[in-house]
Amino acid sequence: MQKRWHASKYQKLSIRKNSADIEDGQNSGSLDGSRIVNLDQLKQFISELSVHASQCDSSITLKGEKRAGLASILSCSCSKCDFSIPLNTSKKVLGPKGKMRWEVNLAAVWGQISTGGGFARLHESMGILGVPVMAPKNFVATERSIGLWWQEKLNKEMIAAGREEKRLAEERGDYHEGVPAITVVVDAGWCKRSHRHSYNAKSGVGIIVGQVTGKLLYLGVRNKECTACKQGFEVDKHQCFKNWDQSSSEMEPDIILSGFKEAERVHGLRYINFIGDGDSSVYPTLIQGVPGWGRYIKKMECANHACKCYRSSLEKLVQEKPQYKRNGGLPEKMRRRLACAARCAIKMRSKEADVPGTIKKLEKDLRNGPFHCFGIHTNCSVDFCKASHQNESSLSSSTVMSSDEPADNTHDELLTGMCDSRLR
Repeated sequence: MQKRWHASKYQKLSIRKNSADIEDGQNSGSLDGSRIVNLDQLKQFISELSVHASQCDSSITLKGEKRAGLASILSCSCSKCDFSIPLNTSKKVLGPKGKMRWEVNLAAVWGQISTGGGFARLHESMGILGVPVMAPKNFVATERSIGLWWQEKLNKEMIAAGREEKRLAEERGDYHEGVPAITVVVDAGWCKRSHRHSYNAKSGVGIIVGQVTGKLLYLGVRNKECTACKQGFEVDKHQCFKNWDQSSSEMEPDIILSGFKEAERVHGLRYINFIGDGDSSVYPTLIQGVPGWGRYIKKMECANHACKCYRSSLEKLVQEKPQYKRNGGLPEKMRRRLACAARCAIKMRSKEADVPGTIKKLEKDLRNGPFHCFGIHTNCSVDFCKASHQNESSLSSSTVMSSDEPADNTHDELLTGMCDSRLR
């Protein structure tokens, strides 16, 4: 193992030296190291080689190589005649901006973008394998082209999603002042966890998703820093990604506001209702910032965030009053059961069509949730709890049970069956 490591390290240094001397697309007399070869290309090469070998009783020699990043064109010629067979180690595909590019180079850069790497990481891993890579400037150019390609595809998908949402809104007859109106889901994320602490992330992303189709309608990014700027590159000589100089917590409202402002111009829609978390300042920002119809926007709480906040409140209560952790109080198992029961009630009631009646039922289920989880089913809704209409006389005289022993097996089966997943 020790010898293999030293050999690969030496080979890596050799590859670095060769790559520094040879630019992409130039001929190389050195055929050291390894190469990535497409099997379809190799199959075609062997087929052509076999045909010529059957006609000319001779041997084929490998003469040289023309490199283009991770791709290579190997020159093979017949020892008797002037017949030459090139071996392309990779296919060429139509890349960004309609330009033909080597598939292996696109795949390598694409993989680094997807895994959060860059040229240094690709150079490191390929160097140990003995595979020469592309020049840094070609890596950056390919990376930029892929980014533009992704952006173009993303814009087309969002435009198509907007057309679909508009068509469905027109079929339903949902309009606001003559403009199709829909309900959307909004949320944001940052490059570091900052729930109730450390709101100083350098980058943030926000999205707007159509509720009916579940497809993306808008995506925005805010960056407080640019790596190239920090390294001293001039602004006019690189693509600067810095577009934000305010606090990180204000990124989400600004991104969502930009999406709402562009809704009517880009998609011909108005986002009259939106579903969002309960701990953000997005709602007042939209009311004040969206011109014209902003004051008509209504917010609906996200069920996931509501249950999350419920669980967080239970955890905070237990921290403030440690005596509640004992059995019969609020141990971890009971806290999970309470949050799970709330989520089950929301999920069940969301399927009902009678909105006013459903709201009253949901309010009753949520308020009765603690009694239900502790084993008192006298006030449980019949469609939510099977135990509420079984042996009512015995259930009414039952005592409050501990969290480790639920009322009966029917109760546990009901909660498990109605809930797809528990809060983590």
